[in-house]
Amino acid sequence: MSSHQRSKLTNQKAGFYSQKEVDKAWDKFLCSDGDAEDLKIREQIASSWSRCLTDGVNPEQKTAPTLASKGQLNTLFSNNKELLACARPVIQQAQTFLHDLDTILFVTDYQGVNLEIVGDPDTVEQANGIGLIQGSGWSETVSGSNAVGTAIATNKPTQVHGEEHYCQGLKPWTCTASVITDPYDNQMLGVIDVSGLTNTFDQFHVPLVVSWANQIQTALAQTLAEQWRLIEKSSNLANESNVGKLLFDRYGRLLKFSQNTSSILSSLGNNYDPIQKRRLSFERFGGEKIIYPHDDGQWVSGDWLKPIKHEGDVVGFELHIPSGKSKSTIIPTPNSSQYKTTDKLNPFKNAYGISPSFKASSEKAIKAAVTPLPVLILGDTGVGKEVFAQAIHDTSNYHKGPFIDLNCGAFTKDLLNSELFGHVGGAFTGANKGGMAGKLESANGGTLFLDEIGEMPLEMQPVFLRVLQERKIYRIGDIKPIPVDFRLIAATNCNLKDLVAEGRFRKDLYFRLSTITISLDPLSERREDIEGIAQLVLDRLKEQVIPKYLSSALLNRLKNQKWPGNIRELVNVVECMCYMSQNETLTLEDLPEGYQLDKDSPEIITNLDEQATQQFSSLDQAELEVIETTIKQSGGNITQAAKTLGMAKGTLYQRMKKYRLEKSR
Repeated sequence: MSSHQRSKLTNQKAGFYSQKEVDKAWDKFLCSDGDAEDLKIREQIASSWSRCLTDGVNPEQKTAPTLASKGQLNTLFSNNKELLACARPVIQQAQTFLHDLDTILFVTDYQGVNLEIVGDPDTVEQANGIGLIQGSGWSETVSGSNAVGTAIATNKPTQVHGEEHYCQGLKPWTCTASVITDPYDNQMLGVIDVSGLTNTFDQFHVPLVVSWANQIQTALAQTLAEQWRLIEKSSNLANESNVGKLLFDRYGRLLKFSQNTSSILSSLGNNYDPIQKRRLSFERFGGEKIIYPHDDGQWVSGDWLKPIKHEGDVVGFELHIPSGKSKSTIIPTPNSSQYKTTDKLNPFKNAYGISPSFKASSEKAIKAAVTPLPVLILGDTGVGKEVFAQAIHDTSNYHKGPFIDLNCGAFTKDLLNSELFGHVGGAFTGANKGGMAGKLESANGGTLFLDEIGEMPLEMQPVFLRVLQERKIYRIGDIKPIPVDFRLIAATNCNLKDLVAEGRFRKDLYFRLSTITISLDPLSERREDIEGIAQLVLDRLKEQVIPKYLSSALLNRLKNQKWPGNIRELVNVVECMCYMSQNETLTLEDLPEGYQLDKDSPEIITNLDEQATQQFSSLDQAELEVIETTIKQSGGNITQAAKTLGMAKGTLYQRMKKYRLEKSR
């Protein structure tokens, strides 16, 4: 049997469609602007293609982009030194194992940026031709459907073969990947991938990468245990009634805490909950930089902290939190030293973001706040424009004054005119007898936030521009000017430049408004922020309902949802689950109607009960599925199944015992 025939037979057994069928489906998908109905492709690939189309990935792309230059590689390696150290034995094993198999292995960080590549030298050289080098990016948002990117998006072991790739340049390749997670909190640390040209396709690359990922995770767990033993030997967490004690490693992972810690933190009004094991940053005290979701630790006072050292190096921290203080002493950071109050130090206390775009926008907002200049905030509906406006107000010299908001799209022309400028008694039919102050007058000494500024009627715009220039207004029906002094923040989900070009918005007003412009990305481009936003909602509601926690399966679903309504939609969904569910831990079943999977969606085949399933990682689950399927295909012949899986018969029996599989299956 030829390699082509063998590959074709394997495809059929694995449930893959023929490459010709997938190629036709790709053309139809692109020509129909993303209609995936009745396409002859796997559901996982259809979902991935849809994400790529939404993210604007170029299907004609030939190579993966380089995201880390040579000068940035050292930082990349430093941020992932623990992952690389624990992956080293697997990388060395793969170097030998794959040398003559026309196949390569590479390891990426949690964002899909390549750290190292080994394997068959000729294949490595060919891979360089599609951009597969150190520092190249393989997330779906930059390289389309591929095993690494799709594994990151779904948090599942993934195989993408030939024409299933979204980008043209990757279609000659087949790839299989599995995520690597931190044993502490299952945070995704990286991805391991086996790739080659399409003639090397093999469905059993899945258990291979799953096994290698498990090896790395085991090494990570052993390293973590050794580090923690060292820290615990040098610490003292004896209970004291008036002091809450916590013990962390240098990566901000919580080892243990005293029984009274939660009550002391609560008495101080602090939202940090040690039970949830959220990482806490100690970078400003000599701890490691945390590149994953975490608490920034700005509430931690230096006099509460005791560094734990081993051979001169900081390996951990003891945190002693005394009761009886209303708030912590905050150590100023470079971006916040100019502000004087606690609220000003944390203007984004009602927002959350670790994504680069959020950080860039929030830093720009903080810089803009200390100026008197108008600010224009751009972004889709629901991305948090008002939160940013409020944060700018809270940090500005106008923070002692009122924050007045008005949606320009919610009123007719005449009503908007009255809302903005106010009126004197009897100015028009239906006017208040005593008159009414408008929003411009009410905002005096504070901030005026005009949402949907693009909806302001064209004939009203020159009048508003004159107010900005002369700093005085006239109520409707009055001839007496009223001086005003306010900070202006405007927001829109429209492209004002296009409106200017179409003659629907005045150019001079646009230039006046856009002195400082801040753009907010949609939630679909900030998926790493979803967990923290959801947690903010849970923290806010825990005084009103039983404190809730998100199951890992639910969190994965939230991260992979499209969220066309952005943050507002996510917040509404989490709030709904908190109020409607009686469970302490929220699960997929608690999702509102419309967010549940279709009943016809495929389910994982397993005879494990729910409690037993929770003991296994997603990697174990994938291995279980492969073993189960292979045993079924071999008619229950364990010898044949072991041979097909490429493992010893005794090893297969051990795996069956681990997953509680019955021989009769």
